[in-house]
Amino acid sequence: MIPVPDPTWLLPLLLYAETHYRFRYFLSFLKKREPEILADAPRRIEPGQHLPLLLLAKDAHHYPCTLIKAHGTLKSESGLTRQIEILPEPVNLKTPYWWKVFYIEVEGYTGWVELDVALTINAGGKNKTYRNDNYRTSSHKPLRVFVDSEPLPSLDGLFLGDAHTHSSYTEDQVEYGAPLEASRTLCRAMGLSFFCATDHSYDLDDKVDNYLENDPSLPKWHALQQEVATLNGNCEDFIVVRGEEATVRNAAGENVHLLLLGNRTFVPGSGDSAERWLHTRSEHAILDVLALKDDNTVRYAAHPKEKVPLLQRVLLGRGSWAISDLRANNLTGIQIANGAVDEGFREGYHNWVRLLLEGMKLFIIAGNDAHGNYNRFRQLQIPFLKLREMDVQTFGKIRTGVFFSGALTEDALLGTFASGCMIISDGPVAAMHATGNPGERGNIGGTITCKDVLIELRILSNLTMGWISSARIFLGVIGADYEKLIMDVKSDQKHFQLEETLRLTIDESCYVRAEVWTSAEQSFDRQEHFCMTNPIWLSPR
Repeated sequence: MIPVPDPTWLLPLLLYAETHYRFRYFLSFLKKREPEILADAPRRIEPGQHLPLLLLAKDAHHYPCTLIKAHGTLKSESGLTRQIEILPEPVNLKTPYWWKVFYIEVEGYTGWVELDVALTINAGGKNKTYRNDNYRTSSHKPLRVFVDSEPLPSLDGLFLGDAHTHSSYTEDQVEYGAPLEASRTLCRAMGLSFFCATDHSYDLDDKVDNYLENDPSLPKWHALQQEVATLNGNCEDFIVVRGEEATVRNAAGENVHLLLLGNRTFVPGSGDSAERWLHTRSEHAILDVLALKDDNTVRYAAHPKEKVPLLQRVLLGRGSWAISDLRANNLTGIQIANGAVDEGFREGYHNWVRLLLEGMKLFIIAGNDAHGNYNRFRQLQIPFLKLREMDVQTFGKIRTGVFFSGALTEDALLGTFASGCMIISDGPVAAMHATGNPGERGNIGGTITCKDVLIELRILSNLTMGWISSARIFLGVIGADYEKLIMDVKSDQKHFQLEETLRLTIDESCYVRAEVWTSAEQSFDRQEHFCMTNPIWLSPR
C-alpha cells in the first residue's frame, strides 16, 4: 500500500511538543512509551517572588508511570549553588494532564540563575532519570531565569499582559499548551496582570479525548468558557481574557489567523488544521467573521506578516494578511509583535503606519503565540526525528499594556482592547496625553478636536530594561505619504525617566504617536528594548 501523505509535520511544533502522534506507515524516533514530562519556569520573575516551577505530564492515561523523584540544583552566575528536593512524595501519573507548581525559594539570588531539574520516573518496571524533560533529541539544558531586583516599569493605571497565548485547550497532532491556572500562577510571578487565551479554532471543536475527531456539541469550547469564568471569579488581581484564534480565508483564499477576544460564540475555522489531507478551505472568509454581530468581541489580525514557509503555503493553504485584507471594516487592529522584533514585526509595523496615513483607526497589540513555553520553545527540525530549541516567543516576552481606571475585570480589559488606550513593550513603558484648547484632554487611542494642542509624554525604564537612548514622537497627516518626526530626543546619559512636552498647531486631520528605545549596554539580556504607543487622533476645529 502506498503511504498517504500527511501535512501534520508541516505545522510548527512549539513547546510543548506532542510526540506520541505519528502518521500511518511512518516511524517516529521522537515517540516513546512514556508520557511527555517536562519542567518549565518563567524566563524572568519580579523581586521578592518565589520561583514557580511547573512540572507537567501529558498522555499518562496512555502510558501510566510513576514520577518517583524531582530534584533541583539552583546555581547563580557567581557560583552560589543549592540543592532542592522538589517532590515530597511519588506521584502516580495516569491522567491525560497532570501538573503542579512548586515554589523555589530564591532569597539571596539576583540576576541570572540556572535551575536544573532531575526527574526520575518508573515506567515499565524500570527507573529512568531525565533532566528537565524526557524528549528525545532535546538539549535537556537547565532552565535559565532572571531573578530581577527591580519590578517591571509601570505607570498609574497600566496593566501589562500577553495578548496572544495558547492553553491546554490547544491540543492536536503536534503541540499542546499549558493549563490556564498554571499559566496564571507563572504570569503573576512575572509581574503580569492578564493574558488572552486564544486557542486554535481547529482545536476547540474537537472531542475532549480525541483531537482527530470533531464534536458538534463543542465540549472543549464550552469548558474553556466555564474555566475562564471560574478563574476570573476567584482572583481579583489577575484576569484571563477568553478568546479564539480563528482560521479564516483572506481575499486570495489563503488561510490566515484572526484573534477574537471576548467572543462567547464559537467561530469554526479548520482550513490549516491538517485534519483532512488537501482540505484546506476554511469555513469563513475574513469579511464573514468581521460582519458577525457580537458586541463583546474585539477583532485583531494575528501576526499578519509573519513569514510562512513554502510547504505550509502549498500543503496547508497558509498565507499572510495583504494590505487589502487589513483595510476591512470592523477590524479593531493588528498584532504586529509576535514574540520577536524580526522581519514580520517590521513589515507589520510599516503596514500599520501606511493604514494610519490612509485614515484608518487601527490599534496595535503584542503577544508571543506561546504554547506554554515560558523558558524556551522547541520546534520540529526534522519531521519526527529531531527537535531544535530557541529562546524566542516565550510567554510574556513582548507585552501589551492597557490603561484604564477602576477594577481589573475582563470587561474592562476588553473595553480597552476596543478603545485602543494601549502600548506595546518588551521593557520601557510610556504614557502620552494631548490637551486641547480650552482644556479638552485626549488619551492614547482617542480623538480630540482642537486648534492648539499640548502633547505630554512620560517614559519610564529601569536598570534591567536599559537606560532611555531614544524617544520620538511622530505626526501623521491623513492622506500624506509619510509621517513627520516632530520630536527626537537622543541621549547617551543614563536616564531611566523622561518627561517631554510639545506644542502643536493643528490645521488638518492628523495623529501623533510615540516610540521609545533603550540601550542594550546594561540591560539584563544585552538587547535593546522598546515601547510604542497607539496614536492620539487630532482634528482641527
